[in-house]
Amino acid sequence: MRKLIVGLAVLVLFSAVFIAPAVTQAAGVSCYAVETELAQGESTAIVCDGFTPLTHVNSYVVEPDGTAVTNGTYKSDINGQVILGWQNGVKNQFSLLLGTYTIVVQEIGLAETVLRAGTVQITHVGDGDNVSGAYLEADKTLYDRSSEFIALTGWGFAPGEMVTLWIQKPALCSSYTSHYVDGKNGATFENIPNFAPEGTYAVDNIKANSAGSFSTARFFGADACEGVWRYAARGNTSGLGAWTEITLSGPSVSTNASLVPSKPRVYAFNDSISFWASGFGANETLNCWTTSPDGRAVAYGINGSLSAIKMGADGSGNISLHTGSHIVSRDDPFYFGNTVDAVMSEGSLGVWHLTCTGLASGTTAIADYTVDGYTLDP
Repeated sequence: MRKLIVGLAVLVLFSAVFIAPAVTQAAGVSCYAVETELAQGESTAIVCDGFTPLTHVNSYVVEPDGTAVTNGTYKSDINGQVILGWQNGVKNQFSLLLGTYTIVVQEIGLAETVLRAGTVQITHVGDGDNVSGAYLEADKTLYDRSSEFIALTGWGFAPGEMVTLWIQKPALCSSYTSHYVDGKNGATFENIPNFAPEGTYAVDNIKANSAGSFSTARFFGADACEGVWRYAARGNTSGLGAWTEITLSGPSVSTNASLVPSKPRVYAFNDSISFWASGFGANETLNCWTTSPDGRAVAYGINGSLSAIKMGADGSGNISLHTGSHIVSRDDPFYFGNTVDAVMSEGSLGVWHLTCTGLASGTTAIADYTVDGYTLDP
């Protein structure tokens, strides 16, 4: 299988005048990026040498938190060189997550072994929308993401102008996989990739009143990452703006049932782990969700359908999870199941939680498990 990467070292050579490209090598391949730091809207070329001439290679990207996402297929030229581009969002529209991305380019042989591979790292920098001259304030600093609205007030803008509201996510809040059961085939769990690469992006346009102020209420939900989020407001006519930060947290959960994992660790792609649940009501349906290291809670299964998780007569049962998302048919990109093409790993690397609550009894259990990355092969 294609091996995912985790924990690559950065090789940066400094001189008095410039920063040389970061170069990494694997099996005779060397890659470098023309620019290794990108602000919003900036782009660079990635050059890799050492592949078999006129051969198709594939690429995937490792986001700052360790989530791996497919990045397309390319063809080497007659000299075995591959050139691809990388861009940090679109100027004045959005940027990708802050932090260091690893781009992997690899040549695959028989049995999906990696024959040759090269990597390069690119860091996204900046604090989103840089603004000043006005004021922006939230009604408090700490919110329960699943139940509380954020009340924002801005003032000091030009009377009647349109004000664009931006948001910047926590640094480690990236793409992830959600799990459900396809009603067409009953007990088979299917894994869906959720692409969430944006780090800074516009969320609304609000008209200031005659005094140059505005108010708005915002809501996140349980699937938002925990941590510090930044709101920024910018007047489209005056250019005046301001920013403020809030912290999202989740509700505390007490436990009175049991979830026991079959093993303490699971790989981030194409690996399985199961959980033995007990202490729930007889034949009770459970509401379950996974929580990633960045605090994102994602529903596991769909209640009221074939994907509902139901206990046996003794209030116990087995819950299984298969990591990562993958396309089962090239002709149907929205159907996911047995591996044909990798799409995305499970999500952030680190300690995850599976939480289940009985819909009738309210009984709750939590299990911890660690999601690990793979090493680059060879």
